[in-house]
Amino acid sequence: MKSAPRLMLLFAFMAAVGAYGWVGLYQVEPDEQAVVLRLGRYWVTQGPGLQWHAKWIDRLEIRPVTVTFREEFGYTTSEPGVEYQDDPEQQRRMITGDTNLVNVQFVVQYRISNLKDYLLNVAASEVVIRDTAEAAIRAVIGGEPIDGVLTGLKAKIASDTQRQIQMILDEYGAGIDVRSVQLQDVQPPDPVKEAFAEVTSAEQDRERMVLEAQGYADKILPEARGAAAQVLNQAHAYKEARILRAQGQADSFNAVLTEYKKAKDVTRMRLYMETLEEILPRMDKVILEEGQGGNVLPYLPLGRRGARE
Repeated sequence: MKSAPRLMLLFAFMAAVGAYGWVGLYQVEPDEQAVVLRLGRYWVTQGPGLQWHAKWIDRLEIRPVTVTFREEFGYTTSEPGVEYQDDPEQQRRMITGDTNLVNVQFVVQYRISNLKDYLLNVAASEVVIRDTAEAAIRAVIGGEPIDGVLTGLKAKIASDTQRQIQMILDEYGAGIDVRSVQLQDVQPPDPVKEAFAEVTSAEQDRERMVLEAQGYADKILPEARGAAAQVLNQAHAYKEARILRAQGQADSFNAVLTEYKKAKDVTRMRLYMETLEEILPRMDKVILEEGQGGNVLPYLPLGRRGARE
């Protein structure tokens, strides 16, 4: 009989322990992590799944770590109820490296890379991100001329700003990964917007003319190179033909010279006859019978084509 109360106490204790353990269970979603603070100090970081913590002793902080957050500057399209103390008009106005004013609207996208650092190393992380981003982009734009800020340097400004923000947040140990910086709109102030629009139009015309000139050059240069190559090939072919012809003539002369040295009289007569064979077919000829040469009256055939043809 005495063991019955003890058994009941044991069951009650086990039920209390089970209830306490059940109350301490919680679910971490696939895109989340949980940080457990035990008696105010960091205890553990837990990943997705069914987890447990000591209820009434631990404080639980759960945050999405695969979601990309965004902070807008110079304009507001945030969710209802989210308000910032920043003045968009004042926030977008910046000064360039050549002391001109420009209005810049941009977006910073980031993720939580280390939840422990994000929660414990900095207070008011969103405020830190906004202040850091605004300081970084003002420093970057302050080193560039306004023409570059308005036209061809936007990608460079965004990249440099992202690198600056990440460097500062890493120094703070903020546990934040800056995914991108996007310039939404970059415009000169309203009083000079028309003049800058004309400058931009002129820049575009210049780029178009450069592209047209480059296209013309790309078309003409290959044709000119082809024509030059053809002329060079013809010159080389003519050179080779002349060399071969001269070599052939030299070989022929040397062959004749060799035969001439062997029989000078015969060779001289043969050359004389070959020359006559070449010349006589182009001349007017008068054939006389033998013995009649003294009875022929010499005459000059004026008006007729002579031997030169």
